[in-house]
Amino acid sequence: MKTCPSCKRTYTDASLNFCLEDGTPLTISAPGSAAPGFDPNATIRYTDSRETKPPPAEVYRPPTPTANPTVNQMASHATYQMPTQGSAFGQQQQSTLARPGVPARKSNVVWWILGGVVVLGVIVVGAAIMILALASMGSNSNTNSNRANVNSRIGNRNANANANISNANSNPSLPSSLTDDFSQAKWGTGNYAFGDIWYADDQYHMRGKEKTYLVMYAPSPDYNTANAAVRVTVRSVDGTPALSGFGLIVHGEKSKTGQLEDYALLIYTGAEPKYQVIKHKEGAQSVVVPWTGSKVIRTGTNPNQLEVRTKGSELSFYINGQYVDRITDSENFKGGVAGLYTSDIAEVAFDDLEIKR
Repeated sequence: MKTCPSCKRTYTDASLNFCLEDGTPLTISAPGSAAPGFDPNATIRYTDSRETKPPPAEVYRPPTPTANPTVNQMASHATYQMPTQGSAFGQQQQSTLARPGVPARKSNVVWWILGGVVVLGVIVVGAAIMILALASMGSNSNTNSNRANVNSRIGNRNANANANISNANSNPSLPSSLTDDFSQAKWGTGNYAFGDIWYADDQYHMRGKEKTYLVMYAPSPDYNTANAAVRVTVRSVDGTPALSGFGLIVHGEKSKTGQLEDYALLIYTGAEPKYQVIKHKEGAQSVVVPWTGSKVIRTGTNPNQLEVRTKGSELSFYINGQYVDRITDSENFKGGVAGLYTSDIAEVAFDDLEIKR
């Protein structure tokens, strides 16, 4: 056992040579004996640390604000919300942060006078140019008005002349009326890619294929539908309605590329009868009048008479003698012939086609 002669602290670790408290060399004491004068129950006083005294506390005093803070000081003492790019707020913010410490430049009286003279000169020259421009516009307006009046008179004379020529050139070879009861096989028949066509019982029968439509045009120009009332009777043979309708075509002819171009009045003879007007343009089918319910349409196997009256560019549609709708021929299909239309697999029969002028 080792003892510190200064603080009387004992250590059992034989490897220690100095006191861990005050660094005094240790002395060896006999085993079982206590250091002389050492009271194990006495309160031990620790010596002060050998470190130097800490510095005195400092009180922080913020700098006194200046009468004219700089831009950086303004930014450090205020919170700005970042504006979106190009917003009015951002532009205003940038314009209000003036550069401090830069004195305003003193104006020069001479330069102000010279600037005023230049501005006044620009105003005078601009006013003169504006007066000349207004005078020129008035002159041109009168000239254009006179020319428009002259052109209007010339246009009216040409329109009247064209109208007279049109009336004179109306095809006199077309019959005033034409009837076809389908007792003679004049129209095309056969098995086609989109369905079958044949004559039976003095009627013209057509049946399309599933999810397709089938069109047949009249066999000759005598069936022309310009300025005429065109009628035909049609029925479903077994009462099955054609899913996309069947009906009468007017103004039908092939385009320069060999595609269908016409208008057609179609009917659906199911439980909720309805009619539709469609158009073919370069072979593409589009709806002119969407499906519209009508109580004048007969259902089942009952026949329906369809009629289209054409007069110039106006087409009026009738079903069983009742007017149902009207459209304007925006495609100028005036030289075509009558035709017949059906869709899907329902068999339909056409009879008593009539054209009257």
